[in-house]
Amino acid sequence: MRVNSDLTLIAILEHKGLFFQLMDFVQQDLNNPSLEFTISDYQKLLAHTASTMKTADRRRFLDTLGLENLEQNGLLNYLDRRSGRFRLQQFILDMLCHLDSKRLRELSSAELNQLLKQLEECERQVSDQQIVWLEDNPDFEEMVHSVYGTLNEVSSRLKSNVRALKGQASHLAELVDRQDYTRMERSEQVGFALNEILRIHERNVTPMLQFLDEHLDIQRPSTELHGSSHSPMALVQKIVERFYQHKQGEHVTRLQRIQIHILRLGEDVSAIAKSLEVYVRYAQQERHRYNKTEELYNELLMAARDKQQGQQRDFLLKPDHPVFKPARVFGNLRNLSRTQTMNINWPANSGMDALDEVLRVRLERTPKMSAESSVPAQPRSKEELLKRTVIERIMKAMKHFDYGQQRSDIYQELHRHLCEKLPNHRLPYLVDALGFLTAHGEIELVSPPKFQQMIYRGQQLSYRVRRYNPKSSAKGKQLEKEAL
Repeated sequence: MRVNSDLTLIAILEHKGLFFQLMDFVQQDLNNPSLEFTISDYQKLLAHTASTMKTADRRRFLDTLGLENLEQNGLLNYLDRRSGRFRLQQFILDMLCHLDSKRLRELSSAELNQLLKQLEECERQVSDQQIVWLEDNPDFEEMVHSVYGTLNEVSSRLKSNVRALKGQASHLAELVDRQDYTRMERSEQVGFALNEILRIHERNVTPMLQFLDEHLDIQRPSTELHGSSHSPMALVQKIVERFYQHKQGEHVTRLQRIQIHILRLGEDVSAIAKSLEVYVRYAQQERHRYNKTEELYNELLMAARDKQQGQQRDFLLKPDHPVFKPARVFGNLRNLSRTQTMNINWPANSGMDALDEVLRVRLERTPKMSAESSVPAQPRSKEELLKRTVIERIMKAMKHFDYGQQRSDIYQELHRHLCEKLPNHRLPYLVDALGFLTAHGEIELVSPPKFQQMIYRGQQLSYRVRRYNPKSSAKGKQLEKEAL
């Protein structure tokens, strides 16, 4: 049953956590930057979410967010069942990212260059001498719509970029401020945060400031932006001036409103840059300290290697060696004799009495444990004895099961078989019997998801339908997939 687009969009917003999990799966895969989802992951999440709903709500939920309904409503960019992948429309992904600012992605230099190319093309259109600037001219109307579409898109993407930069900068700064050098994992997080701050400052904040700079034409050769010699904001100003020259006052007012909104974003980006400057300087100082420490270590290592000549004398570095010159600020080094240069200063008492006693007891017990390891342990309780008895009965009953036949609903087939072969059969035994099938075939979930109920001797079992394929059938399917 097809569900209308408005109800489908409402369902996506209500269950946005499901799509956030899909996006998290993709972000963990570095080879999938296109936000392309797998059908199997989506169906598993659908089934897991639907399992907590009532029957009527579950059916409505699966009909609404099923891939068939999403495709019929035009909410999918494509659906490729051969590869088992699909992609949502870009406006759906943008809407989901907008709901969580931490998921917004910063614009890189390459993406800012694409926006610059759009502004250059827009400026070329308004400068075309062949267009007659009359309201009833189709070329003029198409050109006006293109100008508004380009400027609004640039403004929208820059606004989202500012939100993403604010969220990332705040999160990374919090990681650095809460540093704790006594914990190794915490120090690694701080190092990662500092590297990310340097990357964002270099690859995102600086190009964004250059993009919003009205006077960038003079400094153009040293920027990350490519294209014509005009800066992006200079191109926007030229577009507005073209409408002003043709006395299009109403359009000039609207375009200036968009222009002012874009220029105001520069204040937010400048504030982000200032907030990151402290951490950028701190990261640079950390890198300088690390490089200096590594340089001193390498000098000490080379000096020690020069002393390794295989001689019995003069193989130790003296305190007045030049390699120790940077450490003079800490005071003079003491010249210790060889009798005082022990690697480990052992205590007077060994303190190993307790450990020796534990090892003695364990060593005495080890042969006994190995000799008795082949004998099964006795049940500790009546419940454990009863459980063993039930498993043995199920094992005997499953010896007569036909494992070579394919089953469309394995729970129903197991139930019929155990009713015949197992006296006093109960529904919980189906879970234990299911484990005997994995050695003879493959159990897989039915797609699209189907849910059934089974009532027997006052007990009720609700389950999702699973299919059983023998090993020969599973191998045939695998060969067909490899051939495709």
